[in-house]
Amino acid sequence: MLAGILALAVTACAGGSASPTASPTPTPIPTQTTPPEPEPTEPPAPTVAPANIPSDCNTLGTDMSRQDTVGDMTLQSDGTGFVREAPQNAQFVFGCDWIIDEVAGVLLLISTADAGDVTAAVDALPGQGWTCGVADDFGASYCETEPSGMAGVQEAVVARDGVWVYFETYQRNGNAFLSDIAGQIWS
Repeated sequence: MLAGILALAVTACAGGSASPTASPTPTPIPTQTTPPEPEPTEPPAPTVAPANIPSDCNTLGTDMSRQDTVGDMTLQSDGTGFVREAPQNAQFVFGCDWIIDEVAGVLLLISTADAGDVTAAVDALPGQGWTCGVADDFGASYCETEPSGMAGVQEAVVARDGVWVYFETYQRNGNAFLSDIAGQIWS
């Protein structure tokens, strides 16, 4: 009997009539892929709203601050021809000149220039006797002076984003009016 089993085993190995068995198909092993790390990017630069340069002297500030400052004055001109502190290469774009005879007056001149020229002009004002800082209510540079030898005259400059606002008063407090104007420009 042993000889019969051996013969059967040899026949099976030699490729006799035994049928081959299929080997199992390998099952793919799922692999976990991690998404690629996003490349670091610079945060977007904050956008600066463009300045809203006024175009009508009768709508400047609030009704109350305009009435309190220039309500009893006559609008005399659009400010053309006045030469006051301004940045290099400044372009005059808007102005108002109010007056009551020789008793009181308010002058507003708005110019635009390259932002670097505006900054340089603001930086130069303290050397000319101006006091400067940053205005909390409208985020611009604010400078003021009382020129010697000119009793009752106050000058102020508000500058930001390439816009230069020159404001002069004679025998009149115009601080609230100027603040409201700056708020209109940089709102």
